[in-house]
Amino acid sequence: MAKYGISNEGVQSLNQLASDMSKLNDDIEKAGKTLKSTVSGYGDGLGIYEEQINELVDSVNAAQESGRESVEQLTASIKKLAQNVQDLVSAGLGS
Repeated sequence: MAKYGISNEGVQSLNQLASDMSKLNDDIEKAGKTLKSTVSGYGDGLGIYEEQINELVDSVNAAQESGRESVEQLTASIKKLAQNVQDLVSAGLGS
């Protein structure tokens, strides 16, 4: 497990982690919408499987949507932690 030091580098790492998590969350949502659109584009070509595939895609997208808020909360917590570390560094308590 990575350790984040009480330093400017630690602050930067925490902020980068929060940013990456937020971007990945957005990318997953976008990919789910793209997948739904792609499946719809195949339409009748999927035959009897179209409905089942759409149900599975909807299930995956619903799971991502319900988890999205949790990732956003975690991202906010990491940003707050980064600010706390920055405050410690500014107070001369870090490296």
